[in-house]
Amino acid sequence: MQFIMQPILKINLTARETEEYTIPKKWEKDFLGGASLAARILYDHLTPELDALSPEAPLLFLTGPMTGTSGPTTGRFVICGKSPATGLWAESNIGGYWGTELRKAGYDGLWITGKASAPVYLWLNGSRLEFRDAAHVWGQNTYTTQDRVKDEVGVKSTRVCVVGQAGENGVLYASIMCDHGRMAGRTGMGAVMGSKNLKAVAVHGENDIPVFDLSKYKELRSESNRRLRDDNEAKVIRELGTAG
Repeated sequence: MQFIMQPILKINLTARETEEYTIPKKWEKDFLGGASLAARILYDHLTPELDALSPEAPLLFLTGPMTGTSGPTTGRFVICGKSPATGLWAESNIGGYWGTELRKAGYDGLWITGKASAPVYLWLNGSRLEFRDAAHVWGQNTYTTQDRVKDEVGVKSTRVCVVGQAGENGVLYASIMCDHGRMAGRTGMGAVMGSKNLKAVAVHGENDIPVFDLSKYKELRSESNRRLRDDNEAKVIRELGTAG
């Protein structure tokens, strides 16, 4: 198996500093991406003593090597850290287009630590990151915040991950939302994000998403789509939805 992975952007909200983190090659092969890779990356950082709502607690947004490649179920990404509700490993899977935009910006993940001195949102436009004041959207719901942030950055295809009042106020099961209804609803990652005074993360990219062998991938993608289209269980889910 061969694929192309991009760096993770580490963001310290306290110092307003960034650096690129290169995923070790062995980890690429052993853990691939998503929650498994996130668990390996954060293994040394999630100690029993760590307060999940402290500035030091990491919040990791991570895609996988197939995110945004137009194959079936490739619109997913994960948000991981330490759950404030359980004190244990936390992962929450979410759909939509945010992960695709992140990869188009040249990154496979965002690794966020620290705490802003006042409410902020992040605006990642390609390789350029801005820390922007979010006082005017603090206290607003997720729909309003997404719309206002998109209007402010002025790029129509921007995607925004955001917390609402629950995340701001440290509700231990708070969600992170994007794309007006897509939800990372498990393990309280919204509370972790809100504890950092981070209201939203807006992302836009224009690069092609890297694929190792595009022609072969398109062939396999077509076959996978055909199998899913003809699968009886998949047909039921398309018509009736999942159980939750």
